[in-house]
Amino acid sequence: MVQPTTLKLYSVYYKPFPLHPKAHYIVPIQAGAALHTRLPYLGDDTGDNISLRNHLYSELSAAYWIFKNAERDTDAWGLCHYRRYLIPLYRKYFFKPKSRRYFPTRQQVLDRLLTPQLYTHYTSLLATHDVLVQRPVPVWRTGRKLLTIKEAYYHNHIAEHWEVMMQVVVELYPAYAPSIESFGQGKYMWFNNVMIARWELWDQYLSWLFAVLFEIERRITLPGKGYQERVFGFMAERLHNLYIYHNNLKAAHLTLALFED
Repeated sequence: MVQPTTLKLYSVYYKPFPLHPKAHYIVPIQAGAALHTRLPYLGDDTGDNISLRNHLYSELSAAYWIFKNAERDTDAWGLCHYRRYLIPLYRKYFFKPKSRRYFPTRQQVLDRLLTPQLYTHYTSLLATHDVLVQRPVPVWRTGRKLLTIKEAYYHNHIAEHWEVMMQVVVELYPAYAPSIESFGQGKYMWFNNVMIARWELWDQYLSWLFAVLFEIERRITLPGKGYQERVFGFMAERLHNLYIYHNNLKAAHLTLALFED
C-alpha cells in the first residue's frame, strides 16, 4: 500500500461541549444541524444531506454529508466524536492492550493527545492497513455469559430489526450470505461508527451501507422517542463490523480515548 500523505479527521458534535480540537487535521462538524441550535462548526444540513433524519441516524448524518459534499482534498479521512478519539494502542504496565481509556474533560488533556505525532501515527498505519478502528470489545455480558453479536442485538435492541437488516443485505448483496451466520456468532466488535480510511474505501463502504439502511427504513416501523430511536446508528455499528469482516479488510486496532460527558 502507498502511504497517504494527507488526512482529515471529522469530529462529530450534536450539542455544545467544552472541548474544542485545535489540531490542524481535525474539523468539527455538527450532526443534525437542521434539527438543533447551530453550533459554530461546519453543519451537515447543506447540499445532499439527511440532517433532518439525524434522530434516526445519529453520527451517520454527518458521515453522509462528508461522503456527498466534503472537499476531497486529502487522501484519507476519519470519523470520530466530540469526546471519542482514536489514539495509539495503550497498555497499562504489562497487561494486554486496552480498547478504551478514560480521560478528564480538560482542554489541555485533549491538546496533549491530538498532536502532529498522532497524525503521523495514523498515516503510517494506513500505509499497511485498510482501516483504523477501535480494538474490539466484548459485545455484551449477562452474568458470566458473553453474548454473540446477534444475541446482544436481540437483547438490547428490537429483535425483528436484525432479521430485516440481514434479509436486506442478502437481497441487495447476495455474496454476503455466507458471512452473516459466522459474523453473528462473533462475541467482540467495535462501536460508535468510528473509523479512519482512504476516500476510495469510504466511498465503497458508505455506498453499500446507505443502500442497505435506506431500504431497511422503507420496511420497518420506526421506533418512537427514546433510546431505540437511533435505530440506524445501532444497525450501522453492526454493518460496519460485517463489512470489514466480509471483505477481509486489514484493520489496525487502536485505543478509544473517551472524555467524560
